[in-house]
Order: sequence, then C-alpha cells, then structure tokens
Amino acid sequence: MTVAFPNGVNCPLYTHAVAMMRSAEFPSAEALMRQSLQSEGETAISYHYLAEIVASDPARIREAIGWQQKALSLAPHNSVFIAALGSRLRDGGLEKEALEVLEYALEVDENNAIALPLILRLRRQFLAWTDAEQETATLQRQLSHQHKFAPLTLLTLIDDPELQLANARLAAPVSRQIDLCPHPPGDRIRVGYFSADIYDHPTMHLFEGALRAHDRDRFEFFVYDLAPREGSYQQLVQEIADTYRDVSAISAGQIAEVARRDQIDIAVDLKGDTFQSRPEIFAHRAAPAQVSFLGFPGTSGMADMDFMVADPITIPPEAEHCYSERILRMPQCYQPNTNPRYSPADTNMRDRFGIPQDRFVFATFNNIYKIGPREFATWMEILKAAPDSVLVFYLSNLDLKDRLIAKVKAAGVDPDRVILTGPLPQKDHLDRISQVDLCLDCFSYNAHTTASDAIWCGVPILTLCGEQFAARVATSILHAANLAELSVTSLADYVELAAALAKDPERLSRIKRQLKEERDQLPLFDTQTWTRDFEGLLEAVYQESRAPAGLDLPG
Repeated sequence: MTVAFPNGVNCPLYTHAVAMMRSAEFPSAEALMRQSLQSEGETAISYHYLAEIVASDPARIREAIGWQQKALSLAPHNSVFIAALGSRLRDGGLEKEALEVLEYALEVDENNAIALPLILRLRRQFLAWTDAEQETATLQRQLSHQHKFAPLTLLTLIDDPELQLANARLAAPVSRQIDLCPHPPGDRIRVGYFSADIYDHPTMHLFEGALRAHDRDRFEFFVYDLAPREGSYQQLVQEIADTYRDVSAISAGQIAEVARRDQIDIAVDLKGDTFQSRPEIFAHRAAPAQVSFLGFPGTSGMADMDFMVADPITIPPEAEHCYSERILRMPQCYQPNTNPRYSPADTNMRDRFGIPQDRFVFATFNNIYKIGPREFATWMEILKAAPDSVLVFYLSNLDLKDRLIAKVKAAGVDPDRVILTGPLPQKDHLDRISQVDLCLDCFSYNAHTTASDAIWCGVPILTLCGEQFAARVATSILHAANLAELSVTSLADYVELAAALAKDPERLSRIKRQLKEERDQLPLFDTQTWTRDFEGLLEAVYQESRAPAGLDLPG
C-alpha cells in the first residue's frame, strides 16, 4: 500500500473517478473509486478521495470521517490527509477534535492549504488563540499563499473591503450565464425571498415587522424555504406569503427553475455566504433582478448578484468599487427592525442575572467567533482604566470558562470582574441586556442584531467604525438612533470614551433617558417608514429590469 499509485501503474478507474468527482458527478465517482480500490489496489490517496466524494452528502459525513481515517492510517505523516481529517471532523460537528487535528497539521506544515483557512475560526470558537501576533502571522501565511477563506470567517479577521471582494470572488459559484429576460408584467411585482433562517433566528427577529407591513396591493410575495423548521416563525411566514415553497430537497438549479416558473421579478437572497446558504441558486439566475440583503454583511463576489442593499454609512460612495454588486441605499439604516416587539420592563433585575448592583456594567453579547485577541486586550484595558467596573461576557459554550478565566488573569485583571453568561430564550435575553450600562462592540465584524437589540432595550453600545460593511453596521445603527457620538475611529478613543462613561454616571443616564424617551420615534425602529423605503428600492429595481437602458436607482 502506498500514498499514491507508483509511477507506471495503470489506474484508469481511479483517474476516471477523480475526473467525475471534480465534475461533481459524485454517485458515478464513488462507484468507480470503489472499483479502483478493489482491482487497482488500496492507496491512501484513493481513500482520501473516497472520503471527499462521500462527504459531498452531508448525511454521510461520519462515513467520510472513517474513510479519511483510513487514508491517514496508510500515510500518518501526510499533512494534507491530517488536515483533511480535521476538516471532516469539523463538518461532522466534532469541532474540538477538529481543532486538535488541524493544529497538528500545521505543526507538520505551517502553510497547509486546508488547515489555514479553518484554524483561525476554530481558535476563536474555543478561545484557543495565543495573542494578536499569532493570529496575524497565521492570517498572513494564509493570504500570502492565496488560499481562499470562507467569506464569513474572513470578515471577522480583517477589516479590508478590497481583500473581502477578492476572496468572495474566489469563493463565488461559477455563473451559469443564463440570460433571463423579463416576463410579461403581472398585476403586482413578484418578489421572492430565499432563506434558511425562518425560525427563531436574528434574520426573522429583524425582518418580521417588515414582512407584516409589506404592501400586498403592489407586491406579491413568494418565500423559498431552504431549511424548513416547524415553529411560530414558519407558520407566520406561511400566513404572510402569497406563496410558500419548501425547496429543501431539490438542487440549486431546480430551485432557480421553480422561481422562474413562478415568474419572479426580483429574487432576494436573505442568506449570503452563511450556514446553509445556497448561492448557486443565483448563479442559475432565479429572476431577472437579484438582490443580496441582510443575511451576509459583505459582497457576494458573484457576477449574477445584481444589487446589494446598504445605506450611506455601511457603503459610502467612495467604497462602491469594493463590492461586485450595484449598491442600493436605504435613506436611513439598511437594517430593518420589528416594532412593536417585546420590551423589557423598566425595573431592576440584576440579581436575576447575577449582575452586581454596585458596579458599572460593561457587556459583550457578540458570538465568540467575532472576538479575537485585539478585542479582548482592548476590553481588559478598559477594565483597568475603569476599576469599579465589571464585564458581562457572553459564552455560548460555558465549558470554556476555565480558558477565559486564564486569559483574564494573564491580562492582569481579577477574574471576578468578568461575569460569564450563556444562551437564553429571546425575551429573557432582552431582559438581561436591559440590566447592563454599556455594550462594547467588536471591530472587524460589529454587533448587528445585537446592537439594535441593545438600543431597543435602552442600552447604548460603543463601536469602532471601520472600513468594510461589517465593520460599519453599528455606526449606521447608532446614527439611526441619534447616538452618533458613540461611534469612534481609533482604539485610543474607544478605550477613553468607555472609561469616561463608566466614571460619569450622569452622562450615561442622560443617554439612557434619551433612548427611553425617543425610542419609538427613532428612524431605527420606524418599521412602517423602513418598509415603504425598501419597497421603493424594489420598485426601482423592477422598473430598471424592464427598461435596460436604465433608470437612476436610489444610492
């Protein structure tokens, strides 16, 4: 048995199997590879590719892990096979084990093309990073070898919109170059929403109000559910939509064909390149006009994604060249919000959440993958500058408690000043947010839904305004909440303002009173006006799609 076939060995079955795999003809590729293993000999590379073929079906990932382990048993020091096992483990939900295997792969080869794109996200997920220097060095090795990142991961690691565009183009599905002409006009403009997040998910928390407020006399709404989940949100969408379709069991090309038969005028992708996304739908051209909105805070890099919804802050005119789409701008914040919604009572509930009564309370409720060594070091600096403060720190995996405590101690801060908290039902989570004094934002990838949740609960958020869309969302939210002064442009100002607010309770009280008094009149929470503005964009896109000579779109 060898890693690969010896030179001169005739292996047509293997060669044909690899070609079929690379053409995404997986059933044929699997049959040929199994025949090759029986008649042409067992090699590590054959088992490696068999694992890749089997892994094309997510339901068979555990089987794929087994074949990858077989490949590694035949070539235990091959860094590609080691890293491939790490990748399979991650896909199978064994992320802690995946991290250990990927770290070993980088010990064998620090430039491993499979391990580098995966390791940074997993290190953050398990608080396994060492410091900013380690993260930067790993990132630079990845970039220097031009290995592509998962776009969502790269957004969290670096604030560079030109780099995000280049990477998105590498990751984007190949255009099918389908020239789809407008169909005869109907009584209403037909809009199709494509999403896998029709459940208790931030997308629905934000967009529910706009869905309810849509003008049914001007628009006909179709929903294409990519991953149905039973529950109140699915029931809501089924009631609101003119047509609801479960398309989870068919291919991207078939979904696009269904939308074309429905004669959709505008296809709106509510996922982008995120978990359970299906960008290939839009490469097959589901509608004459296709729009990226809300689900992914960056460019798709796709030739077939015609438009992206933003606002004057998230994508200023001088940054448009960093996005492959044409930019549609909402007059205020691009982000929708649902009003009315559950609102926490204006009462003291700190004891309920283990929050001290006599301290200034900072908080971060961001997902852990957004938090890197730079954010962590900055927050520790703020705690030192405001000695009577504590930090409420959200950890979805509370098993990381000991690791976080060790990092706090290493930063020279008393661990008792960091209060760990975990997931809660949405209403309880909003109650918890309402008990803190000031939320601290992440940098390259801001708080988005979390930021507007904080403002809704009467709690301000401090942000650092960056360059790319994902790093400017909280600034947009603050402008729409009349709190632009809480967006700063340097780390020094970020630390200084956080400490100043902690030491000036009257100043913070004025901000909170302002939020309480103005909340329902703020542009951020004016659901009706937001919906009319959004529908104006859809109307303009529709008119342009029917008149290729072009109209001036908002922006």
